[in-house]
Amino acid sequence: MRKSLIYAVLLACVASLVAPATYSAPPEGKGRPPGKGKPTAEATQNLSVPAILIGSLGTLTCGGSDLSPSALLEPRGTPLTGYEVPDYYWVQKVHTWQAQCFTASEASVFGSWGDNLSGDAKLKVGSPIRVEMVLTNMTGFPGTLQGYMVNKLEPSLADRLSAYGHRATGDEVSGWGSIPVDFSSNTWVVHDAGMQISVENLDTGQFVVPLQAINPEINATGKIVYGYNLRVSDAGNYQIRFNTTPAVTFTGVDAGTLFDENTAYLDIVVIPGGGQGGGKNRR
Repeated sequence: MRKSLIYAVLLACVASLVAPATYSAPPEGKGRPPGKGKPTAEATQNLSVPAILIGSLGTLTCGGSDLSPSALLEPRGTPLTGYEVPDYYWVQKVHTWQAQCFTASEASVFGSWGDNLSGDAKLKVGSPIRVEMVLTNMTGFPGTLQGYMVNKLEPSLADRLSAYGHRATGDEVSGWGSIPVDFSSNTWVVHDAGMQISVENLDTGQFVVPLQAINPEINATGKIVYGYNLRVSDAGNYQIRFNTTPAVTFTGVDAGTLFDENTAYLDIVVIPGGGQGGGKNRR
């Protein structure tokens, strides 16, 4: 009898060691996986606004033409909650999704500069000055493409510290879903693989940033953005220039001037001083 009891206890111990692990749900109202804080800065963000690619963009896979765009890739996994904006969300740098996109041989665009450059922000010597431009499609393709509206989920935090995402539908029982949005062609963004930037000190005639390629990034709201962190050592007048390839032509800009259909420039004034200048914009 005693041997049988000992044998039963041993079997129970072995079973507990080999039993599959179970996932414990996070506390109510938190919704973040255990051990996971904010997304890491190295995590990639998702294309949320439909795009036209003139040349390749890293590993982003798009359709071959406007008649055969890539399919909308919906988010998967478990959405998160517990942010300042209540509800469950698919979150940038945590979940993955992708708006529709396609490749093309040419495009016409409208250029939008970062608000900090054309507004009343103080641009100071020694402080980072964020330079950004978004290229919006003006080619006139018919129809719509689908993507997602991504919003700031922590309004009390600085843009660079807040989480961003789009609302999830459903629940744990019925399953989670998402709500895609139709974007008309004049809201699609354009990627130009040959985009270039230069910055000239107009007082000295010297280029503090010689003409060079500028890499795109996908910002927190899911747009393709051309960004550069400018820092200058002298106060004065500067001119920032963006140059597209011949395949991508400007029809206009929201600030500054068009030199020609492939060159947009904007004059800025940098004042003496330090501190925190030109924060990153979410256009």
